[in-house]
Amino acid sequence: MKRLRGVIFDYGNTLVCVDPRLGSLRTDYADVVARPGAERLRAFLARAGALLPSQEEPFVERFLEVRERNRRAAERDRLEIPMLRSLRETLLDQKLTALEEDDLERAVEEFFQAEIELIRAIPGAGELLLALRRSGIKIALLSNATSGRYVTRALRGFGWDGFFDPLLVSADLGIRKPHAEAFRAVLKHWDLEPGEIAMIGDSLYHDVGGAQAVGIQTVHFTAISATLDVTITDPPRPDFRVSTHEELRKLLLPDAD
Repeated sequence: MKRLRGVIFDYGNTLVCVDPRLGSLRTDYADVVARPGAERLRAFLARAGALLPSQEEPFVERFLEVRERNRRAAERDRLEIPMLRSLRETLLDQKLTALEEDDLERAVEEFFQAEIELIRAIPGAGELLLALRRSGIKIALLSNATSGRYVTRALRGFGWDGFFDPLLVSADLGIRKPHAEAFRAVLKHWDLEPGEIAMIGDSLYHDVGGAQAVGIQTVHFTAISATLDVTITDPPRPDFRVSTHEELRKLLLPDAD
């Protein structure tokens, strides 16, 4: 690896993953976390007076439809559609009681609480972050996620919220990886050349391809398969591949032992 002065991490399936016992078939965990989250959201809205009992089940189904539709559109256009927008669209579509902004934010937090309770740190991730910080290497996080506040809360739960500068989430940026501007947003924060930076991520499409487009070194983290990658006809080739954080530490910090 070339001289390394900065590392960008993906979030899901790179630093954290859903509890493996749940057997998620999707790298965004939607098949195992979306419905529990929607049920928590339904209960919150019922308590807030936005849902009548007869409206609760139709709301859950419609919300899941809207969220999945928006996820597909965001993936296609590389323009993020935040969870808050999906919630507003569902409330409007179902002609439900409008909520104050604070209640909407709390509703979004309630939805993501289900995911926070089901995710786990990938072994060795915290130790690697600490070793990188001690070495003086800059650390950033660049995640495709529909809520920046969710990612911040999750990282805080692992004790990692102070590691990343910048901490960038597609919901706040408005664009999704592999959009080149998502990676340039990191470059704007650092006075580094792209070749002095490594992008670590599980997705050849989002992480490797996007980073290579702006000249950043790439490491494909293969502990968990990215299902979208198998649909790519000509996938990008990463500079390096690792399957554990121990392997990643040896690659990034070869002189640390």
